[in-house]
Amino acid sequence: MRISWCIILSFCSTIIFSQKNIKIFAEKENGKTVLYGVNNEVCPLSVLLNLQLNNMTAVEADDKVYVIPPGPSKNKLVELNRIKKGKAVTYSYTYNAVFGNVKQFTYDADYLYDLPYSKGLQVKVEQGYNGSFTHQNVNALDFKMREGTPILAAREGVVAAVVQEHYETCLREECKQMANYVLIAHPDGTFAEYAHIQYNGARVAVGDSVMKGDTIAVSGSTGYAKGPHLHFVCFLPGITERNTLTTKFKTGKGKTAAYLFENKSYKRNY
Repeated sequence: MRISWCIILSFCSTIIFSQKNIKIFAEKENGKTVLYGVNNEVCPLSVLLNLQLNNMTAVEADDKVYVIPPGPSKNKLVELNRIKKGKAVTYSYTYNAVFGNVKQFTYDADYLYDLPYSKGLQVKVEQGYNGSFTHQNVNALDFKMREGTPILAAREGVVAAVVQEHYETCLREECKQMANYVLIAHPDGTFAEYAHIQYNGARVAVGDSVMKGDTIAVSGSTGYAKGPHLHFVCFLPGITERNTLTTKFKTGKGKTAAYLFENKSYKRNY
C-alpha cells in the first residue's frame, strides 16, 4: 500500500494553526484504514477532510466536515475500505481546520457586551458594521484608540489564540496578515477577535479564562491600518468564511443597551 498525505491549515485570512495543535493520522483496524483526529487546542475544531482515493471507498462521504472536541483523546473521522482485492490501493488527504463548531447556527443573540475599554473613557467608532473601508459585508467595529490603551474583555470566555509578534503597519495587501490579535471563545460557541494590538501587547495567554472587564491587551496599529484602533468582531465560525454578528453593548452607566454606530462616540460610565 502506498500512502500519501498533505496538510492544509487555515482560518479565514489571519489565523494559521500551528501543526502541533491538530493531528490527523491513519490506523489499520481489521483490514480497514481508519482516519482519526486529535485536537490539542482549547476549544473545538472543525475539520473539512478532502480525500483522494484509488481502489478505496470511504464509509462516509468525501469532503465531509468533522467537529473534533478539545483534549488528548483520538476521535474517529472516517473508514477507508478496499474496493477490489489484489489491486493496489492509495489514498491521500488534505484538510482545512478552523476554530469552533461550524455546524452550530444558534447563539445567545440577547447577550449584552461591555464596551471594551476602561470606565471614564469616551471612544469614537470610526468604522461600523458594513463600513466602506475594510468592513464591506462584515459586522465589525473599529474603536479609535491611542496606542497603549488598555483593551478590556467585552465578554467572558477562554483565550483560544494570541498573535503578538508583528510590528509593521501599512496599507499594502501583505499587511493584512500582520495584525496582532487576541481571540476569545465564548460559552455560547461564538468568538470575539480583538485585533491590531501592539507588538507584544497581549496581557493573556492561550488557555486563560477571562471575565468581563479583564485587561486582555493594549491597543496598537499593527497590520492593515490607517492608524491606531481596536478592531472588534464577534462571529460564528465557518470553514471558508465567518458569520459575523451584530452585538449590543451596555452604554452610559450600564443601564441601557444599544447597537453602536459609525462616527458616534460612546462613554463608558460603569
